[in-house]
Amino acid sequence: MVPIMGTMGFIRNKPRRGKDGTIQDYYYLVENRWEKGETKQKVVKYLGTSPNTRELPINPAQAGPLAQAFMSGLKELGININGRLRQVSLVYNPPLKKLTLRIE
Repeated sequence: MVPIMGTMGFIRNKPRRGKDGTIQDYYYLVENRWEKGETKQKVVKYLGTSPNTRELPINPAQAGPLAQAFMSGLKELGININGRLRQVSLVYNPPLKKLTLRIE
């Protein structure tokens, strides 16, 4: 009988060279597993080109007040950002009819 041990995920980046010669990093959440005497990596989630991006679902009825609060400052919303904030945006996906708050 083999005991099942928990796995721990971590962020891995893969640099890729574009057609124009520039290098872009792509980030993945991965975990290691022990299979048949070898370590295997499994990609759990693709994180995009920035591992610090967060997307939060927003109720469309709250979009107006949320946009006004952004214009007056994030501290009024009770959002504390540690580090450098690059971009905050409201993103609407028409086919899914979903609104998300994107923080980078």
